[in-house]
Amino acid sequence: MKKFNLKRALVAAALVGSASPVFAEGFDISSYFGAINLAGVAAAVGGIGIVVVGIAMSEKGITIAKRVIGKA
Repeated sequence: MKKFNLKRALVAAALVGSASPVFAEGFDISSYFGAINLAGVAAAVGGIGIVVVGIAMSEKGITIAKRVIGKA
């Protein structure tokens, strides 16, 4: 199944890659980057990172607490 999905993804990428030069006349990539507020993206990524680290640490804290209680 993975092999089929990989082939399908490669075919899709080839089609997109071959069609993009047709529409590339006068294309300026900076217009896309100018439309993205990078400060907002950085804040969102940082917030998600803090949440993920917090969840991981809370799970580890529960394991450590169980170990301490078991030794007592």
